[in-house]
Amino acid sequence: MISGVEFGVNLYRFPHMPDAGFPETVEFVKKAEALGFAQVRLVDHVVGIVAERHGGIAQTPYTDKSVIRECFTLMSYLSAVTSKIRFVPAVMGIPARQTALVAKQAAEVDIMSGGRLVMGVSVGYNPLEFEALGTDFKTRGKRFEEQVVLLRRLWTERDVSFTGEFHSMQDVSLSPRPVQRPIPLFFGMGRAIAPIPPDVVLRRVGRMADGWFPIFGPTPEGKVALQTMRDAAREAGRDPDSIIMDQSAAMGDKSADELRDTILALRDFGAKRITFGIEGDNFAAHMDGLDRLRGMLDSMAD
Repeated sequence: MISGVEFGVNLYRFPHMPDAGFPETVEFVKKAEALGFAQVRLVDHVVGIVAERHGGIAQTPYTDKSVIRECFTLMSYLSAVTSKIRFVPAVMGIPARQTALVAKQAAEVDIMSGGRLVMGVSVGYNPLEFEALGTDFKTRGKRFEEQVVLLRRLWTERDVSFTGEFHSMQDVSLSPRPVQRPIPLFFGMGRAIAPIPPDVVLRRVGRMADGWFPIFGPTPEGKVALQTMRDAAREAGRDPDSIIMDQSAAMGDKSADELRDTILALRDFGAKRITFGIEGDNFAAHMDGLDRLRGMLDSMAD
């Protein structure tokens, strides 16, 4: 087994698979845990969009044709039928949501799971989803930073008073508070059409995140972006090595040797966790893919 990195799998293709309903989703996650995967990433969107009326599929891969399960509800159920695997919404656009309600829902999932929640969060990218939830898309960056501060306070303090640009609360308490105080916040950023985000986003990771999900790898541009994040962490008085990188990797039809090379390159880049996407447009392919992936990982060494 390759050392220094944990492995997980994602549910990103499940919204698009007609034969992957709720029972199949549960079966997949339970099998991933039984095979020793450390975490599962879940999709989060409250609504899909009719993409062809709004710039096409490049706008979002999650459309009116996608089956997108409510993330907190799903994690609550999964908490009762698993015991070890971590749950990672990746990612939840929290500026579209009420901050105190996110704090409450996340705390309950963390309690139910015995401290197995990692909150993957982002500023969000779809203005139609913000409109549907009655929130302001244009101020999402500033709102996000205020939310991060407030979430941590609600998860750790008994008595919270806060006045900011977007939030005002006086003498409030979140009870019960989560097992993890605070719940880890991992930041998502970038999209497939623009994988390297602006410096302001990278610097936010360095200043505020417990971990992050870069979707760029060890290219020359990616190394510059990584250094930007690390410099921001040091300027904020933080150890950049404490900010956990959770990278994505596609299993595809790679051989074990090819997959090993991918893993080692990402580990050398700084990844401490690698979450795999499994190819295939149906549930059976994903279940078979779990076995194949586990077998390849077990055959590898540094």
